[in-house]
Amino acid sequence: MNRMWIAAIVMVFCAAAVAAPLALQTPPTRERTAEGARLFIANCASCHGTSGQGNGPLTGLLRNKPADLTQIAIMNGGMFPTARVHRIIDGRDVGSHGAPEMPVWGEAFRTAPGGFSEESVRQRIAALVEYLESIQRRLAH
Repeated sequence: MNRMWIAAIVMVFCAAAVAAPLALQTPPTRERTAEGARLFIANCASCHGTSGQGNGPLTGLLRNKPADLTQIAIMNGGMFPTARVHRIIDGRDVGSHGAPEMPVWGEAFRTAPGGFSEESVRQRIAALVEYLESIQRRLAH
């Protein structure tokens, strides 16, 4: 009986682990990118700047300069690492996700006033990731 419970629990965790990356593989939509832009301005622009280049109004107050988020693809050989960016923004399952000043957005969204479900948190982060992919500078040929 214990083996069946353990197997069931493992299957649930595996399904959840597979579902999150699959949600990231859906084609971009104008609405989701616009939602990501709105979330970025509300939650990220104070440090990363409205253009995402790491020049927000709070930059001078931080120990470390925020990352230029328009350079993610360039720093990864021209490829945007969607799943990794999602994990970094979520921050709950990565050892380090930037400077200590960067909030753990997965937890912040989950515990926001009114609270968000795990699915809603994943969708919000996916929208942010989609927006970040849309503002990437490209390698010069």
